[in-house]
Amino acid sequence: MKIAQLVSNLYSIPPRSLRAIYHLAGLLTDGLVEGRHDVTLFNVKNAQTLAKLDYVTDIAVSKMPGLSELAKRRYMQLLASKCYQRASEFDIIHSHFNLVGCYYAPLVKTPSVHTIHSPIAPDMMPIMENVARNNFISISLNQRKQMPKLNWIANIYHGVDTNHYTFNPNPEDYLLFLGRVTGQKGVHFAIEAAKATNSKLIISGKSYVSEDYWHKEVEPHIDGVNIRYVGESDHNKKIEYLRNAKALLFPTHEQDPFGLVTIEAMACGTPVIGFDVAAVPEIVQDKKTGYLVKDVAGMVKAINKIDKIQRTACRERVEKFFSIEKMVDGYERVYERVIEDAKRANRKKKNARAESNRIKKFLKEKILRAK
Repeated sequence: MKIAQLVSNLYSIPPRSLRAIYHLAGLLTDGLVEGRHDVTLFNVKNAQTLAKLDYVTDIAVSKMPGLSELAKRRYMQLLASKCYQRASEFDIIHSHFNLVGCYYAPLVKTPSVHTIHSPIAPDMMPIMENVARNNFISISLNQRKQMPKLNWIANIYHGVDTNHYTFNPNPEDYLLFLGRVTGQKGVHFAIEAAKATNSKLIISGKSYVSEDYWHKEVEPHIDGVNIRYVGESDHNKKIEYLRNAKALLFPTHEQDPFGLVTIEAMACGTPVIGFDVAAVPEIVQDKKTGYLVKDVAGMVKAINKIDKIQRTACRERVEKFFSIEKMVDGYERVYERVIEDAKRANRKKKNARAESNRIKKFLKEKILRAK
């Protein structure tokens, strides 16, 4: 297949980006190339990929000095426009923009699919309703509840590189929170649960020190011994923390469409203790690869019995449902189906036009004979 992968040029795609959308799009793109497909990645000139590259900027738009937010959006729209101008060169276009690709897709004959990677903001829903007939791919079944009327054609879970997130049967004695240090991610719940169980907790992620949440709910509890904040970790350090944790705490109470860190943890054999919300029940198998809990009290109980979880079961679940190979295979099958559906629809239109022309010709000849 000739496949276009369209990824926002707000950021570039390095091999192991800390930004989930770019990381996953990079893994998918390289996986498709390794599967012997002809793939072109639309991103930025300095992106690192096995695919062919097309771009409108040499570097990520976010790294270009002095740009207004409006100018950044225009550069992203320009990239999408360039991709769809080349649509006839591809069998299918896969857009990782939440919305922009939907504006261009109906204007070309080449079929498109759109993966929705982020929660849909309430003020965007009326706009999404106007493009609802596009081909959308969800990353969890729960995600569809936000807008069930969208044309959801497939559900494909994220994949993790099990060659990098390697299994560790012998963790150290600490709990881990890994993610943005914000109220929605529930860091304060993780701290409360760790203190209640006299457990050590490492917090790794981007902090927002200008926000009251950090100063009121997080910073006062950091003592450098039992509650440690280590900042935002690079790829290798993140894996090290995940491999050696006895459990990952995932107390999010926002509608995350997936939660990539949960499968990254389980790939290392690390069980997940997460709130029973959003996509977490689709990822974590309760009492098998971690625990689904309702509140901090439930999290405390789960921490106290975390040793009952077999770390091998966590790894096996990822290998079965959340590997890169599983993800790439899922998209390949969807591409094939969408391409075949488009061909069938085009044949139907062609036949309908031919039949219409035949009838017009017959009627014209009949009128001429009547004269």
